[in-house]
Amino acid sequence: MTATRTIARGLLLLALCAPALAAAEGGKEAKAKKPRLAILDFPAASGAWSCSGWSNNEGRMSSVLRELFTTEISERSHGKLRLVERARLADIRSELKFQQSGEVDPASIQQAGKLLGARYVLTGKITRFACKISNTSSGWGIGALVGKVTGSGLAGAVAGSANLKHVNFSGRLDARLIEVETGEILVTFKDENETGDTSAKVAGGGSEVQYDDELASKVFEPMVQKMAAKVVKKTVQASEDEDD
Repeated sequence: MTATRTIARGLLLLALCAPALAAAEGGKEAKAKKPRLAILDFPAASGAWSCSGWSNNEGRMSSVLRELFTTEISERSHGKLRLVERARLADIRSELKFQQSGEVDPASIQQAGKLLGARYVLTGKITRFACKISNTSSGWGIGALVGKVTGSGLAGAVAGSANLKHVNFSGRLDARLIEVETGEILVTFKDENETGDTSAKVAGGGSEVQYDDELASKVFEPMVQKMAAKVVKKTVQASEDEDD
């Protein structure tokens, strides 16, 4: 009798768990059907990074752009896309020896997509990052006036060497969404933006504008936000068209 009751309870438990198990399996299948997108680095095209003194940061900005695109696309897709993990991207990038600057071979991009199990690949380049610097100095006249008013030659010298530096940054991004199986470029995106920053340099003791991720990101973030929305829309649409 005890054995019969145990079996009955087991069957009842299975019956109760069956819908949950079926739902879990269905959820896994639905997730597996969602298109997978790989976002590669965005290197600077040859000669595109022309801001004096900032050239050593091309590679850094390339990686930052990939992270910005990953965050924006993840948030905007609302679960309709699967993104390839960062660690997996690093492995593939190392394996295929992607370079941080110049052209990336289309065949390598397609191969990377297949190795990553991605249906689509987003890649692109920084095609322009430049800065224009303008200076405004107080000059000898201001220094002489300050010296006369204060009676201090040192104060006059300091005021006379004051320098205001304004830097205008401009950038452009070009991106491509590629269907891995065929190597076809489904759509291209491009955008450009500019921003500025000002710093004061007084008597040679102040600070000039130095490289700053935040400043560079101010140029590229608005572009990434607009392009990410288009990438999500096109990727989801292309996937639905292929599945029909």
